[in-house]
Amino acid sequence: MLINLFLFNIFIFVSSVSIIGYGLFVNKIIFNNEITNIGEIGITGFFYIFFLSIILHFFTELNLLINSIVLILGIFSFFIFYKKFAYQINKFRTYLIFLALLFLVSSITLRTYADYEWYHLPYVNYLNNFKIIFGLVNLSNNYTYGHGWLDILGLFYLPIIETRGLTHLPVVFYFFFIVFFLIEYLKSNKLAIKFFSLSVIFFVLIIFNRIKDFGADIQPTFTLLILLFYILKSFTSHEVNYVNKILYYFFYSCILRIGSVIFLPLVFCYLLINYQNILSKRFLINFKLYMFLSLFFIIFLTKNIFTTGCFFYPIPFTCIYDDKIIWSSPKENVEERYEFLSSISKRWKFYSIEEGNLDTKYDYYEPMIENKILSPKEFNLKKFLWFKYFFKDGDTSRIVNTFIITLLPFIITLIFKEKNTKIPTNNYFKLKSYFIIIGVIFSSIAWIFMSPQMRYGGYAIIGGGTILLFSFYVNKFLFNKKILNTIFISALFLSLFYFSYKNLSYSIDDFVNKRFDTFPWPNFSKKIENYDYITKNKGGLELNLVIRSTGMNQSGPRMCGDIKMLCLPSDRLVCIDEIKIVNDYIFISNTNSQCLLQFQKNYWQH
Repeated sequence: MLINLFLFNIFIFVSSVSIIGYGLFVNKIIFNNEITNIGEIGITGFFYIFFLSIILHFFTELNLLINSIVLILGIFSFFIFYKKFAYQINKFRTYLIFLALLFLVSSITLRTYADYEWYHLPYVNYLNNFKIIFGLVNLSNNYTYGHGWLDILGLFYLPIIETRGLTHLPVVFYFFFIVFFLIEYLKSNKLAIKFFSLSVIFFVLIIFNRIKDFGADIQPTFTLLILLFYILKSFTSHEVNYVNKILYYFFYSCILRIGSVIFLPLVFCYLLINYQNILSKRFLINFKLYMFLSLFFIIFLTKNIFTTGCFFYPIPFTCIYDDKIIWSSPKENVEERYEFLSSISKRWKFYSIEEGNLDTKYDYYEPMIENKILSPKEFNLKKFLWFKYFFKDGDTSRIVNTFIITLLPFIITLIFKEKNTKIPTNNYFKLKSYFIIIGVIFSSIAWIFMSPQMRYGGYAIIGGGTILLFSFYVNKFLFNKKILNTIFISALFLSLFYFSYKNLSYSIDDFVNKRFDTFPWPNFSKKIENYDYITKNKGGLELNLVIRSTGMNQSGPRMCGDIKMLCLPSDRLVCIDEIKIVNDYIFISNTNSQCLLQFQKNYWQH
């Protein structure tokens, strides 16, 4: 156990140093040292690692040697550039050490998050053992949805540790995020900035309180919250142009998850009222940033085309189909997948269970072909039918909780404002804030009609948008600094206590009852050949076919877990028509019409 504890701490520390190192490198080379917050440096380090992961994977698998070199280069970069932030680290060291210890201890968990063994770990195993595969989508849809966080994880498959530390990396991202807003609060003398920073910290620590549930959802949410912060900051710092930061974080969040595009109306409104800054010389100074983002975008789209035949899978109009690209997913398969994903975000699961009188969501197929329930496409065509089932989801309580948690700091702050100290607001400021309010409203509408689930942008637009509007309002008043700091410290420790309690209570119980296999690493299910999966050779490649579902529900998804890639559910083999290997690159084609039927029978598998 002591050795594992040592390795665990070394992994977290060394990975964090390397991530910061890459953030410092990008800040110097691309951002012209615009980033002045060490928390933001860490978040930017993840962004550059994402870029490295994609571009390297075109040419090589992300094996132990490649990943070790990348890690070491990040550490070298840290020692080359860290002096610029040494003062800031020293100034806030008490906060940083306290938060680091709290997050480190809280990150110890027995369980992996829900999707980890389903397709996150298999995707990382693919990155670590194969160069980019043309037509990867024909192996599994789940491997190609463009969850950018999984590409980041691929570079943290390291010697000795291997993949055991991957579920802890979201905690590192979370730590940098909290540090960012903590430093912004402590550095700023602007009431709106302090209120926004305080409210966001309180909000995320209460809402995102269980580390064992952290997968690929929190990262785009957090980057969108930072985007909102810079919109607010541009209102309070007229001498600084934040257009670059707004565009950077919008791009960052969209490539982490395309659903972040719901923020486009808000970003458009912001750019509209800041058109003069777009035309300014300072905008052109950041030419290197825009060239880098353009290059990143081209590489990102190229990767998607190679793996799926689509620029953004499974959005049909972005696809080049198999009549032109042999590895592309067939048109009918893409459309079927798109309709299903759209329908489940609009509560098709609850509709099918209720209207079909189903025992579980997996029993939909027979009622669907017997026309007892609508198919996903038919359900989507009933434009407003889904509103009837909207509040049957757990998102109802999440929306209510979001409003309550964002409202609490606002009410407390207003209670302690100084009496009769309302500051007059000029008409130009009012006009600009109205445009932002319109942007928040239209982004909220986009979320409702495109992907109305809280984890798909809902927390950012509802929670973050509400905090932004509250920040505009409290900026009209004067406050006693001592009282405001007391509110901040109280809210910080209350939320940190709740956060740590929610995590440590589970971990301590699991530790005391000796449920950990290798403390402090999480447990993983073990797959047995010829029992959980069988092996088949096709086109010169070894395919591992999962034949049993994990857990009690044998109707559930068949998860590859830590099975060696290439791995897929046995029924999915019908979607692989031919495998060719050309110059060490694998091409997987799918021309079998039976694949569509397999899709329809196994919506929840893919």
